[in-house]
Amino acid sequence: MKSYSSSRWLALMLALLALASMSRATTIIAPDFDRMVGESDCIVRAVVKSVTSEWRDNPDRPGHPYIATLVELEVKQVIKGTPPSPLVLDLVGGRIGDKELTIDGAPRFTVGQESILFVKGNGRQIIPLVGMSHGHYPLRHDKLTGHEQVTRSNGQPLYSEKDIGHPAANPASPVARDPKSQPLSPDEFAARIRKSPKFLNRDDLN
Repeated sequence: MKSYSSSRWLALMLALLALASMSRATTIIAPDFDRMVGESDCIVRAVVKSVTSEWRDNPDRPGHPYIATLVELEVKQVIKGTPPSPLVLDLVGGRIGDKELTIDGAPRFTVGQESILFVKGNGRQIIPLVGMSHGHYPLRHDKLTGHEQVTRSNGQPLYSEKDIGHPAANPASPVARDPKSQPLSPDEFAARIRKSPKFLNRDDLN
C-alpha cells in the first residue's frame, strides 16, 4: 500500500470535498480547447494495458484507507510533451470487491480501450486529466466507413475541437448535424492540437 504525507492527504481531502459539493450543484464546466492544450503536461494516444485498484493508507486516519486505481497505458503516439515510460495514471477511486469509491465526473477505463488523453498533474491530482472526463477522448472504429473516430467521454462523436468547450450532449438526444459532416479522425484531432496557439509551453521550448 502507498502512503501519503499529511499535507498531500489534506489537499486530497479538500479537493474531494470541493468536488462532492460541486457535483451536487452542477456538472463540471468543460474547458475550452486551447486551455486544455495549454494546461496539459502531455497529450498522448494510448491503449489501456491494465486497470488495478488498491487500498491506500491514510496517515492522518489510521484504519480508514481509501481506494485508488492505477491505469497502465501503452503509448502509441505522443502528441505533446514527454510522458514517462511507462505511463501509469494514478487516480483516486475504484472498486475492490463490494467496496467502491466513485468520483463524479471521472472517466472509466477498460483494458484494450484506446483514447487520446490530456494528462495533467499525474500523482498530484485526484483525476490526472484536464477537466477530468473532458480530457478523455475514446477512439472507436466506424463499421460503416471503416475509419477511426474520436468520441467524447459520453460516446458522442467529436466533430470539431470547438465542441470541447460545450457541455456534452445527452447520448439519447444528439445534436443535429449537417449530414455531410464527419467526426474527427485521431490524426485530424492531433493535427488541430498541434496548431493550437497554446500548444507550446515552457517544457516544449526547452
